[in-house]
Amino acid sequence: MDPHSAVFKAYQHILEEHRALKDLLRTIDEALERRTATIAEVSHLLARLGDQLVKHFALEEDGGYFADALVHAPQLVARANELLAQHPKMCTGAKQVLVTLQPGQTDEHWWRETRQRFLAFRVELLKHERQEDKLLQEAYTQDIGSHD
Repeated sequence: MDPHSAVFKAYQHILEEHRALKDLLRTIDEALERRTATIAEVSHLLARLGDQLVKHFALEEDGGYFADALVHAPQLVARANELLAQHPKMCTGAKQVLVTLQPGQTDEHWWRETRQRFLAFRVELLKHERQEDKLLQEAYTQDIGSHD
């Protein structure tokens, strides 16, 4: 693939977006596992994750990541639509990770419950991102192969 082509640059940008999300997930996971941050700091990281997901999904939907890829592989449209339909659920799921500490609850409860919710959400999000990566790889690989 020509590293100067628009196709290559779009694909690289998508991969960079997915890497940035994975980096943030690792940071949150470490903070929850090792308790290396305060509850307020972890809450801020979780809010950042939600914001980053909204922007990331908007780029995929409105920025044309999928549209560009599907121009080259229209047979993947149905799979792409299924993945795009998951975006609202992912954004809602990110917001539900954050546990509000209620009067009478201990910090220990917050840490345990937030970590449990985060781990479940992370599994779902990473599965979604892998499916997107695979779809995009198929689309761009087919495009590359058709021009060799």
